[in-house]
Amino acid sequence: SMDDCSDESSKKAAEQQTEDHQNHHDYGGIASLPTDVLISILCRSPASDHTALRDTCKSFRTTIDSASFKGERATSGWAEVSTHLLTGEELYDRVNPNGPEDVSLSDGDVDEDATEIERAVALQWKIAGKRLEEIIEYGYSELGCMDEDYGYHDITMDIEVDGKRCGSMHLVLLPRGVYHNYPFHEAADAHSSELQMVGERLCDSVGRLKVRSIKNEELVSGEAGEGGFLHIKTVRINEAYQPMDCTSVVSEAVRSALSQPKLEGKWTLVTAISDYQVYMTTEEMEFKRKVRYGGNAEEKERADKRFWECALLDTLTLLRIGFKQIPETVSQKQNPYWLFALPCFLNDPIKSFEEVNQIPLIEPPDLPPEPIGVDSEMLESMKKYFINMRQILDTLKRTKLELDKSEQNFSDRLAEMERRSAEVRTSIERGKPDHISDESWAEMVADVERGEEELRTHSAEIEESIQSAREDHRNQIDNVAMPIAMEEFQVEMTALVRKGGSIRKSHAIHCCSRFRITQFIDFLIDMIPIEERAQVLSSWDACGLTPLHCVVLGTPEVDDKDEYLDFVERLLGLGADTNVKSARGVTPLGQYRLTMTNKFDYNNVFGIRSGDEPAGWRPFHRKMEGLLRPYRGETDADVEAKCAVLDNDVDPNVLGEGGDDVNAWMDDDEDENMEGDEENDNEDDEGEE
Repeated sequence: SMDDCSDESSKKAAEQQTEDHQNHHDYGGIASLPTDVLISILCRSPASDHTALRDTCKSFRTTIDSASFKGERATSGWAEVSTHLLTGEELYDRVNPNGPEDVSLSDGDVDEDATEIERAVALQWKIAGKRLEEIIEYGYSELGCMDEDYGYHDITMDIEVDGKRCGSMHLVLLPRGVYHNYPFHEAADAHSSELQMVGERLCDSVGRLKVRSIKNEELVSGEAGEGGFLHIKTVRINEAYQPMDCTSVVSEAVRSALSQPKLEGKWTLVTAISDYQVYMTTEEMEFKRKVRYGGNAEEKERADKRFWECALLDTLTLLRIGFKQIPETVSQKQNPYWLFALPCFLNDPIKSFEEVNQIPLIEPPDLPPEPIGVDSEMLESMKKYFINMRQILDTLKRTKLELDKSEQNFSDRLAEMERRSAEVRTSIERGKPDHISDESWAEMVADVERGEEELRTHSAEIEESIQSAREDHRNQIDNVAMPIAMEEFQVEMTALVRKGGSIRKSHAIHCCSRFRITQFIDFLIDMIPIEERAQVLSSWDACGLTPLHCVVLGTPEVDDKDEYLDFVERLLGLGADTNVKSARGVTPLGQYRLTMTNKFDYNNVFGIRSGDEPAGWRPFHRKMEGLLRPYRGETDADVEAKCAVLDNDVDPNVLGEGGDDVNAWMDDDEDENMEGDEENDNEDDEGEE
C-alpha cells in the first residue's frame, strides 16, 4: 500500500514537471516572463494568430483571455477594429431568431400523399415566403430599417475588435431635399426628440444648413449643402476596451462606420453630441444613479466630475478622426459638445490623444450662479405668481377676443339693417306711387319711421351692453384680479427681501420678462438700488440671457403680439441695452429672429395657415426689428439668424414647387434679393396706408 502511494506521488510529480517543462522551457522562456511583459509582447501579434497562440500553452491562453490583454491591445493601437452594417434581413433575424411565428401548412400547400421530407421542404418554403413578406412589411432595407413615411434609415452596426463583437453603434440617415421640399424638421421630429433638437438647431425646414461654421467648411470643400444628414445616436463598447480612458477603439470604429461601402455617397454631413455613456463603466453609472437623489455633496461632486470627464473623452475621441466643434451650439456650462464632420474630414490619419489635447475647445462663458437660499425661494414664489397672473390675463384676453367678435358681428348685422333701412327711406323719398292710396302710404311712412327709431334704440342698447361688458373686463384687470395679486405679491416679495433676498440675484426681472407681466415690473425695479438698475436690466441670468432676450424667447401669436411690443418698449424705457449678447452670441434682435424663424418653420411643417400667414406679421416684424436693432451694429450671429420668410417676402408654403423660388428664399446673398425686397416693402407700405 505504501509502495502504491509512493508510485502515485511520483507519477503526479512527473506530470507536473512535464507541464512546467512545456510551459517554460519549450518556448525559450517567454511564458515565464512577468505578466505585463508577456502582454506587451503578445499584444503585437495579429488577431488571426490568437487562436494558435491560445492553444500553445496555458500561460498564453490565460494572458490572451485576460481583460488586461484586451486593454493593452486597445491602448497601444494594435487592436484590429472594424464595423459590420446589419442589413434589414440580419436585423430581422436578430429580432426574430426563430423566424416568423405561427406558420404551418394548410390544405392545398402539398399533396395529400406527400412524404414527410416533401412536407418539411414545403414548410420551409412557406416560412421563407412569410419571412420575406414581414421584412418588406416592417420596412427593413439594405441599410437596416427605413421609415416609409419620411424615408429616413435607422442604421445598426456591430463593432468588432480582433474579429469578435464587442459593441454596437446606432445612426440615423435623413435625406435632405431642398428642391422637392422634403419635410426635414417633420421627419426629425417624428424620429426622436434628439433628432428634432439637432435638426431644428442646424438646418431649416427643408434640411438646408443654418449655422455659419458648417457653411464656411462647405464653401471650402463643396460638401454638406445637400445630400444625406447622418447623425450618430449611440456608441456602446465592452468595458474591457476602455482602459485608462484612452482607447482608440471608438475612434477607429466610428471612422470604419462612416466609411462603410453601403454608406458611400449617401451622406454629406454627419453630426454627433458627446455622450458620457460611451466611456462610463457600469459601476460608475450605478454610482451616479445612486448619488443623484441620496448622495452627499462630496459623492455628487465626484459623480459629476466623472460624468464630464467621460463626455470630454468622447469629444476628444471624435476630434481624433476629424470631427470639428460647432461653436454656435455653445451656450451654457455643463452642456454636451456638438460636433460635425464632412466626408473630406475623414481622409487624414487618426490623430493621437496628445494632438487632440492641443485643439482648443470653445467653452461657454461663465454664467451667474443659480439662485440659492432665500433667492431661490424668491424665484420660485415669483414663478407661482407669474404663472397664476399669466393664466388670469390669458383668460381675460380670451374674454376680450369674444367681445371683439361679438361687437364685429353686431356691427355687421347693424350695417346690413341700416343699408336696408336706407333703401326703404330712399324709396319713400321718391314719392307716393299712383297705385297706392294716401292712407296706405301714410301707414307705410309711419312704419318706416318706427323701424328707424327701433333700429336706433336697439343699436344704442347693444352698444351700451358691449361697453358695459368692456368696463367689466377692464374692471377685472384694474380693480379685481390685478390689485389682489399685486398686493399679495408685494407683501411676499418685501418679506423675502427683508430676509436677505435679492431682486438681482434671484433673476426676478428676467422671470417677469419671460411672462411679460408689465404690471409687476415697476414694483420690482423700485426694489433694486438705483445704482444697480442699469446693470440688472442688461445682465445675464443663469441661462446667459438678458431680460430683453427673455421677452423675445417666447413665441408671439396673433392675439398677443402687441404684448411683446409693449413689454419690449417698457424695458427699453427703463434703460435695457440692445447691444448685450447672450451666451449664445446673439443680441435680443438675433434671439427674436431665431424665435420667428422657428415659428414659421413649425407652421410650415405642420401646415398651420389660417390667421398666421407671414404677410400679416410684417408690420409687427418691422417694428420689433426697429426696437431691438443694436446701435453698435448686428453681430454675425444676428445676421445668421435672419427670418427669411419675413425679410424676403417669400411664402414658405410654395417652397419646392420651383427651384428659383427655393433659391430666392434661402439665398444668403442679400444683394440678389435687394430689388425684390424693396418692391415688397413698398407694397406693404401702400397696404398699411
